[in-house]
Amino acid sequence: MSLQLVLGNSGSGKTTFMYKKIIKEANENINKNYLIIVPEQFTMATQKEIVEATNNKAIMNIDVLSFDRLAYRIFDELGINNIRILEDTGKSLVLRKVAQEEKKNLTVFAPNINKIGYIEKIKSILSEFMQYQVTPDTLENLISRMENESVLKSKLSDILVLYNGFYRYLEGKYITTEDVLSKLMYNADKSEILKNSEIFLDCYTGFTPSQNKLIGKLLKIVDKITVSFTIDSKEDYLHTSGIQDLFNMPKKSISKLLNMARENNINVEETILLGIEDNNKNRFINSNELRFLEQNLFRHHSHKFSSSDGNLEPKQEQNIVIQENEDISQEQKELNSQIKMFVCQSPRSELANACCIINKLVRNEGYRYKDFAIVTGDVEVYSNYVEEVLGKYEIPYFIDQTKKILFQPFIELIRAAIEVVKTNYSYEAVFRFLRCGFSDLSTKDIDVLDNYALATGVNNASKWKKRWAYMPKNSITVDENDEKLYFNYKLSELNDIRKYIYNLFLPLKECFLKKNKNNIKEQLTELFKLCDTLSVEEKLKNKAKEYEDAGDLVRAKEYGQIYNIVIDLFEKIADLLGDEIVTTKEFEEILDAGFESANVATIPAKADGVIIGDIERTRLNNVKCLIFIGVNDGIIPVSASSGGIISQFERSVLEDEFEMELAPSTRDQFFIQKYYLYLNITKPTDKLYISYHTNDAESNPVRPSYFVATIKKMFPELEEIAMSDEKINKEFSTMKTAIEFLVHNQDYEDTTWLTLCKSLMDENDIMDSFFRAKFYRYFNEPISKLVAEALYGKKISMSVTRLEKFVACAYSHFLKYGLLLKEREKAEFRSLDIGNIYHDALKRYGDKIEESDFSWRSISDEMRNKWSDLSLEEAVLNYEDIGIFDSAENRHVVDRMKRVLRQTIWALTYQIKSGKFEPKDLEISFSQTDDIDAINFALSEEKRIRLNGKIDRIDVAQNDDKIYVKVIDYKSGKQKFDLVKIYEGLQLQLVVYLSSAMEINAKKYDNFQVIPGGILYYNIDDPRIEINESEIDLSNKEEASKALEDDILKALKPNGLLNDDKDVIESFDLNCESGSKVAPFSYKKDGNLSSTSSATSQENLEVLCEYVKNFINVNSQDILNGKIEVNPIDADSKTSPSCSYCPFSSICGYDKSIIGFKSRNLTKMKNDEIYEKMKVDIEQMKYDSKKFLEQEKGLMLAEESKVLENKTSENKEPENKEPENKEPENKEKEGDN
Repeated sequence: MSLQLVLGNSGSGKTTFMYKKIIKEANENINKNYLIIVPEQFTMATQKEIVEATNNKAIMNIDVLSFDRLAYRIFDELGINNIRILEDTGKSLVLRKVAQEEKKNLTVFAPNINKIGYIEKIKSILSEFMQYQVTPDTLENLISRMENESVLKSKLSDILVLYNGFYRYLEGKYITTEDVLSKLMYNADKSEILKNSEIFLDCYTGFTPSQNKLIGKLLKIVDKITVSFTIDSKEDYLHTSGIQDLFNMPKKSISKLLNMARENNINVEETILLGIEDNNKNRFINSNELRFLEQNLFRHHSHKFSSSDGNLEPKQEQNIVIQENEDISQEQKELNSQIKMFVCQSPRSELANACCIINKLVRNEGYRYKDFAIVTGDVEVYSNYVEEVLGKYEIPYFIDQTKKILFQPFIELIRAAIEVVKTNYSYEAVFRFLRCGFSDLSTKDIDVLDNYALATGVNNASKWKKRWAYMPKNSITVDENDEKLYFNYKLSELNDIRKYIYNLFLPLKECFLKKNKNNIKEQLTELFKLCDTLSVEEKLKNKAKEYEDAGDLVRAKEYGQIYNIVIDLFEKIADLLGDEIVTTKEFEEILDAGFESANVATIPAKADGVIIGDIERTRLNNVKCLIFIGVNDGIIPVSASSGGIISQFERSVLEDEFEMELAPSTRDQFFIQKYYLYLNITKPTDKLYISYHTNDAESNPVRPSYFVATIKKMFPELEEIAMSDEKINKEFSTMKTAIEFLVHNQDYEDTTWLTLCKSLMDENDIMDSFFRAKFYRYFNEPISKLVAEALYGKKISMSVTRLEKFVACAYSHFLKYGLLLKEREKAEFRSLDIGNIYHDALKRYGDKIEESDFSWRSISDEMRNKWSDLSLEEAVLNYEDIGIFDSAENRHVVDRMKRVLRQTIWALTYQIKSGKFEPKDLEISFSQTDDIDAINFALSEEKRIRLNGKIDRIDVAQNDDKIYVKVIDYKSGKQKFDLVKIYEGLQLQLVVYLSSAMEINAKKYDNFQVIPGGILYYNIDDPRIEINESEIDLSNKEEASKALEDDILKALKPNGLLNDDKDVIESFDLNCESGSKVAPFSYKKDGNLSSTSSATSQENLEVLCEYVKNFINVNSQDILNGKIEVNPIDADSKTSPSCSYCPFSSICGYDKSIIGFKSRNLTKMKNDEIYEKMKVDIEQMKYDSKKFLEQEKGLMLAEESKVLENKTSENKEPENKEPENKEPENKEKEGDN
């Protein structure tokens, strides 16, 4: 029984020495066991190294294990099979249960125990105590030694309560991972394997107290233990100067090992020291710079490296003289340099720069990808960019990082299933579940079902249970049997899917929502049954096979493991907490806690790949080039943590005053990280690249680490190479990066850009796509008249609103009315629905008056309010199918609408009573007036446009032999009359309505002169009135009420355009003295209309009607001519941008910065100028219409001539066949057609 130490510098060959010795002795002593113990994450790599080092590529009596694997090996030998290990997930579950049971006995922890993440903090400190042999008894003794009451004492008391409760729960059931080594130590004496073994401990920087205790026990059992440590061969390994000593960690471990050997009378063999100078096969034999770095990094002496010296002798700082070899250029020196330092703009840029370095060395110097490693102090900072960046540079890689399972589709399926139950089959939860891809429905089934549920408001269990009988208005077709289809699905087919989904979750729902409550085990059983019903295991295996066949071994392994991980978790939860009765929310939290702590094991998918890892965890072997990224403050060294449950200050108290050994403090971690830096930075044999970034991922400025200054001080000739994103983009090495450079670089005179373009010219598809993207410009290309005719027909019936949309943007019109694109139908109470309900209710109210003995003027307030409410209730019934009464919010909206409608009818009644106008027609449809010219447009003999729509209200007033006609349009928004928008074609509706109303009434009153009275918008609103207390006596209720009514009437006053004839104006408001409360006009003191009045002459009103008529004619021609230009009007305006609310904005690609795209701004003219401009434009539009008609006639004649010619040729006798080589006549006209 003996102990031997193998010590040496990094790169001195310790591991190689040990492995050669092990293989030699194993071959000589085939009946003896040689156990190599390394950290868990190093086992596979070590096995590979050992196998490759043997002559026959096989190992018989050599085992590579970790401490835990050694324990399981011995347990198997001794038949100890009843050990159940409680891992991190189980710890969290048990602690959660214990914390709830002991909550009344806790003081400091009690208020925080249910906070997210708090149990994890408690688990962390308990695991630390277990690892460092702080037992409940130790803790109790420590608390008793604390004299004064303090927060620390209270914390430790709470920890003790949970610690004892935790172990009481585990007694006879489980042991923790920290207790595994204690169990091994208790049983090690019985093992024959150990008695006939030599143990070699490699790759450790130090040991935990429990590992040290086990080593002490093993020293007395095994033949020999050999331990290697990385330490400078020149150092006194028996003494340390403290935590600041670079080699303090291994020195402390050496001291403990030697003490244990002495205490147990174990023979300590001569220590083997391997130095860099003594070993001509050391790692740095070909690299002066890396060798100098290893011998001087973080040492107390201050040496600097000079490239002018051809030897490795360091120079003292005060004697250094840097001389540049004139025979070697600076560029050549940089090329030959084995250490380089880069500064990049961001973490992503650093990763891209690393890829450029790798590809350049692979291409130019014959390296393989496995020769590289990328390391950092915080892998999380870079992990989000790895797949995208390394994929772009086509670099195979393995990232040494545990992968969480929380967002794996199978996990999402389980969480969504619980969400379905918890939310009572909500729309979001059901389709979250279905989109996971494990149901028996096809993607098309799910898509159509999604559209149906969204359109009909299927959002709870009762709606999934009840048979669906309603078909949404949109997307309905009819089959050959006249049966309605929704996206080609019969209603019966949709109901079959509905039943499948409802029944799928029913057992789960009944289990989770049972009144007498099921326990956790029963809930897990139902979840398992659901997975079994869906054949999840089989589907995951098939998916893993797909990934394996595609060469994606990482995802194949992930999908191959995930089912067993979940089922094991279910079993563990059932075993630990199975009898507990919890709410659905609590069950969800327990399951999520398990998912969050579970990981998928990953291994390198390819032998030739770059390793990406952490400076502490990742095992680097045979690395030729190391790229060290993220050398920034906060990463190197890592930012100080708060210490968890026990603060850093409290830790120092425990260590200094009570001599308790715990995990290293933040201060200790700083020095420990230096040791890890030394180990990693000295791994490469050929090259070392160091980089840091100037801005973090959120573009906040960050500082370089102290380590940058340390390296620069050691290598004064080392210059930082600034790598801007632009410079990195120029370092393209794959087709993707080359194209990216071409696309993003704007300097067309750049020789690199031109050279690359030239070299890629043969790549036709790629360059064609590139030039299309790079030099894209928009061209206005109309569709042909034949296509337009096929889309729209020769006879179009359309609303005025549709024409306004065409004017606003021809392309948007084409998408909506030509290609029939539309947004998904939603069963929601929209502003459009509110407007329709108001219109319907006002029509119903008007009809009630029409059918009664009342009039607008004579109806009582009580009856008016009663009919107002009744009219709204009747109108709302049309919206039952979309579930208008399903939510409290919608019911509140309906109640508010009642109030607003009462106020609207009150104001409209007041406006009618104030003047001579009487409502004559309510919601008169154009279909009732087919023969009026205002809505019928004959564009040619075949092509016609017919406008459709409804006029909300037509009022008339009689004055002798004159009939004044007024048109009112109700708006639920805040519509404002704008003459400029009429001129541009964005507000045609009211003018068309006026022209139609004039024709209708001209036929009714054929013995009267029908005169346009005005066009008005009435905005249905509930205005907010601010009362000025200085102007109103609030104590006088009658006066205050009258003032308030006047203010409301003014706020609800219609806006529009009136005929400025005195008699017409008076017909609107008979009692107006200055400013009218019912129409947009006011008087000056001399009795004339003020300048703020919205009124014009009858002549101008007629010009307006004539202009709109011709405008519609010309724009209808544009529609049939195939105009589909992306030409948004007022696209950049803040008040009425035509693009802001367009559902097709993602299709057209409108971008004013791209050549060819343009928007039209609204004309800026005064009203008088507009009328004059209209008169001029009318003549031009008449000319354009005439020209269109002539073109259409020409096309018709040409078509008729062609038909006649075809008929003639059919009836004509066949002539003698001409010789085949005869030249065609009129050769110059070939191809004209």
